[in-house]
Amino acid sequence: MQMASGRTHTSATVLLTPVTAYAAWQLTGGDTALTAIAGAGCLSGIFISPDLDLSGKTISETLLNKWIIGVGWLWMLLWYPYAKLSKHRGCSHVPIIGTLGRIVYLGIFYIGIHFIFQHYYATDLLIWPQLYWQQLLIFVGGLTVSDFGHWVLDKW
Repeated sequence: MQMASGRTHTSATVLLTPVTAYAAWQLTGGDTALTAIAGAGCLSGIFISPDLDLSGKTISETLLNKWIIGVGWLWMLLWYPYAKLSKHRGCSHVPIIGTLGRIVYLGIFYIGIHFIFQHYYATDLLIWPQLYWQQLLIFVGGLTVSDFGHWVLDKW
């Protein structure tokens, strides 16, 4: 079975973003900040994609290199251990489970950065997720919509 291409997934995510934002608008009673966060979460599916479990260069890394030279390679380096630990189209492609797996993976790096900043700059970066947990959940909800679209395209 032929799977959808990275370009198809990117296009689907772009199309799902306003739908996700509109749904958030309706569900939050017109809260523009939460609407934007949900839309950003969905759109981030282009870069925090289930396909980050691929060993090779993904469309997101290609786009990042095209827009900001070198960032795609840094993104690829960040996700290299994830790609080695994950089987392509395994749990990483399951909606919700795959999304949460990538969020936890990013969280591990966030905690590492927190300890560096805390040691050198006496800054507590762990306070941010505690203060903005609702916004974080809305963002992850938007990302989950993108992942669901990815899964549907891969299945059909």
